[in-house]
Amino acid sequence: MTILSRRLTQSACILLLSLVSLGGFAQRTLLQRTDSVAELAKKYVNEKDAEKLYGLTGQDFKNAIKKEEFINVTQQSLFPLGEMKEIIFERNADGVILYKGVFATKPMTLGIGLGDGDKVSTFFFRQYIAPRAGVDKIPHNNPLKTDQDKMVDSIVRTYLQQAGTEGASIGILKNGTTYFYGYGEADKTKHNIPASNTLFELGSISKTITATIVALAIGEGKVRLDDPVNKYLPDSIPSLEFNGRVVTIKDLLNHTSAFPRMPADFKDERIDEKGIIIYPIEKFFGWLKNLKLTREPGLKNEYSNAGFALASTIMQRTYNMSYEELVQKFIASPMGMKDIRIDIRHQDSAAYAKGYDEDGSYHFPRNLPPIYQGAGGLRSTAADMLKYAKAQWDAPNKKLEKAIQLTHDTTFSDKNFHIGMAWVLLKYGKLNAIFHNGASGGFRSYLSVAPEKKVAVIILVNSTVGADKQGAMLLQRLCNN
Repeated sequence: MTILSRRLTQSACILLLSLVSLGGFAQRTLLQRTDSVAELAKKYVNEKDAEKLYGLTGQDFKNAIKKEEFINVTQQSLFPLGEMKEIIFERNADGVILYKGVFATKPMTLGIGLGDGDKVSTFFFRQYIAPRAGVDKIPHNNPLKTDQDKMVDSIVRTYLQQAGTEGASIGILKNGTTYFYGYGEADKTKHNIPASNTLFELGSISKTITATIVALAIGEGKVRLDDPVNKYLPDSIPSLEFNGRVVTIKDLLNHTSAFPRMPADFKDERIDEKGIIIYPIEKFFGWLKNLKLTREPGLKNEYSNAGFALASTIMQRTYNMSYEELVQKFIASPMGMKDIRIDIRHQDSAAYAKGYDEDGSYHFPRNLPPIYQGAGGLRSTAADMLKYAKAQWDAPNKKLEKAIQLTHDTTFSDKNFHIGMAWVLLKYGKLNAIFHNGASGGFRSYLSVAPEKKVAVIILVNSTVGADKQGAMLLQRLCNN
């Protein structure tokens, strides 16, 4: 279960990454200009001159990545690759030119995007994976008749070119009309193209639904955002606080609780005969009882599945209902969502996508225990998720309208990062959007909504390769056309 992070990653796979420029230069001119920058980058890499390399970047890049960070990463992770012998153009990934950089030790992918004044706005090295062969032969149900059809096809194929991809179900809502596209295979043994009603695991998109349920409870006066979480926990659990600052409901929902990502004793390989991970509520409460915070809540955004597990638990205890019952009553029923659920039912087998690991092997599904279902345990379809997306600007009743708006209100900001209740709040120029993604064993998901434009994009895939970049491209293109 993951969420988008714009922090610098120090690893051998992705060395440097900043803001993606989607400039409108003609491709030939863009390629010529980027080729010149790529040659300079090659020169400075071989000279091991990190300062000159940093000098190629524009202000957007400099705002995102400080000079000291850049120099540290290049010296530790880039220069040790040895001489860059050659750079070979591979493709234009919607404004970012991708090259194969042939180093003395191994090939790497070099990505360069130009911004204002031909200064670099995107610059990264990552592990090189040869483009997937036969991408033009991947089965799909896209009619390829309209400009939108062709735009979707172009963007989705940049995703399918990557090694390890399997199938994708894409849903679009624009101008009150829904569109669905399926690519690849939902089940490699059946060779079936994902459909609008194919079930996928949502992963952490479930958190936005949990947040909506909490917002409804706030509207009913059952909880308050600033309530200490201990108010809803057994008395045996000591006050969860640091330096007198207690953990609140809001802290759980915007990932500022100072909780770790997961309890150390949570092991997903321990499953029962139904495939449910064994982690009872008593064990979770035992973990909370012994939890010692190391910093003050409310000051730093740090993603925590444990925090949302607690938020979900508080809702289950408040309403005396299971998580699935909460979802069905407060979300699915009023929104007309008929295919959102926790468990795989026998009659679902034909409509359920199989998840696959990086090497293409089948990933046996593991169901999250009740304590963690609200953090990432839901399954649904592209068709259902567009109903949920539409409710972000056109809720079926006043209670939900008020609750949904509350989830969109900013609860925490840190430089260029803003979050509401679970939803990450994004701005693409003048375009405002809300976003969440998800990851579970063999699945990835992406959901983004532009409420003011009444446009939404859902992408569900059955592999460990996420489609966040493609989803963001689709949303921006759809809103600009």
